Amino acid sequence: MSRPLFSARAGRLSLWLGGAALAFLIFIRITRELIEGDVSTFDSTILLTVARIRTPWLTIAAIDVTALGSITLVALFSAFTLVVLLVLRDRLGALQLLAASAGAGILTLVTKNIIERIRPAEAQQLIVVSGFSYPSGHSLSTSALYLTIAIIAGRYVQHSGARTAIFMAVSAVPIMVGASRVYLGVHYATDVASGIALGAGWALVLAGFFTRFGHRRLS
Repeated sequence: MSRPLFSARAGRLSLWLGGAALAFLIFIRITRELIEGDVSTFDSTILLTVARIRTPWLTIAAIDVTALGSITLVALFSAFTLVVLLVLRDRLGALQLLAASAGAGILTLVTKNIIERIRPAEAQQLIVVSGFSYPSGHSLSTSALYLTIAIIAGRYVQHSGARTAIFMAVSAVPIMVGASRVYLGVHYATDVASGIALGAGWALVLAGFFTRFGHRRLS
C-alpha cells in the first residue's frame, strides 16, 4: 500500500469518527436536557409557532415530504440501492447499507422505549401516528440511511465538487423530513434534532469502520 493511499484512508477515518463523536455528543446533550426537563418550554414554543403558520398547501407539502422517511419508502429506496451495489459487486457497500438499516431500526426502538416521551399535545396532530416521540424515527432512519448511501456513492465519484453536492443534497432530506414532523404536530424539535444526530452518528461510525477495514476486500 502506498503512503498517499494510506494517508487518504487515515484522513477519511479521522473525518468519519470525529463527525460521529460530535453527533453522539449532540444526542447525549439533548437527551440529558430532556431528562432534566430543560427543553419543554423551548419545544412547546417552537411547536406552537410552527402551528400558527399552517396553510392547506403547506400541509399537503409536509405530508409529501414526511413520506420520504416512511418505513415503506425508506425500505424501497434501500432495497433498490442494495440491488445496485450487488450488481456492482460491492459487497462491503451492501454490508454497510444493511448495517445502517438494521442499526437505525434497533436504535429507534431502544431509545424510544427507554425515554418513553409522549407525543406533543400542544397543537393538533395533522396525521395519525402511534408510539413514543423521542427520538424521531423518521429523522433517525433518513439520516442514517441516506447519509450512508451518500458515503457509499462518494466512493464512486472522483470529483470533490460532485461529492460535496451529493452530501449537501442528502443532508437536506433529514432536515426537511424533520421539519415536516414538527409542522404536522407529531414531534417536538428536540425529537427531530436528536434523531438526526443519532442517525448521522451511526452512519459515520459505520463509515469509519468500513474505511478502516475496506482494504480487506471480501472475496
